[in-house]
Amino acid sequence: MRPILSLVLLALTALLSVRTSWATEIDGKWGLGVAVGSLVSSSAEASILRGMSTRTAWLLDVSASLSNDNRNVTNRTSSPDTTVGGAVRSEGMSIIVGPRLRMFTRPESSFSPYWDVYAHFTDRYQIGSSPGGSFNSRTVGGEAGLAIGVEYFSTRWPFSVGARTDFARFGAVHTSLKASDDFGNSQVSSGSAITGTVSFNPSLQVRVYF
Repeated sequence: MRPILSLVLLALTALLSVRTSWATEIDGKWGLGVAVGSLVSSSAEASILRGMSTRTAWLLDVSASLSNDNRNVTNRTSSPDTTVGGAVRSEGMSIIVGPRLRMFTRPESSFSPYWDVYAHFTDRYQIGSSPGGSFNSRTVGGEAGLAIGVEYFSTRWPFSVGARTDFARFGAVHTSLKASDDFGNSQVSSGSAITGTVSFNPSLQVRVYF
């Protein structure tokens, strides 16, 4: 709900802003942005911007997430009466990197909507083990999509606050999986998949220009 509330606040700010104010000129400037809406999770998202004109900019997106789970478990069964204990461990990492082209619809204003076209390389892996066996999986591929957003440029300082959502995503990935159990059984599988997603998941971003 916080990203949605922020969209409303940005819209109200635009209505209250002075119409004659001028936005930060992005033409020829660099920008560094960080997604503040994801700081409560284990993921980090940042981008580097290069203004090509007052209306267009190229960005390099970098996103990474890490998960680590270590637990001790005890399983009891009544038939037969047995107790099995051991450690459950899992570790995963996801990396997404790629370019994004941004087009501002109101570059002369301090509050400008925009739309994006992006293409990303994705790499995800996960390994895990338990008293019953272990597994290792990896997914490598790419994704392309469209996004919309709004950005409020400070008229006094070289920074901005924006809200963005990727609303259409198409991807192609290759997944491989290796699994084995304590009885010597093993499984190896691999394959490709093509996906398409339409969704709204707003995130906030703060950017500094220089």
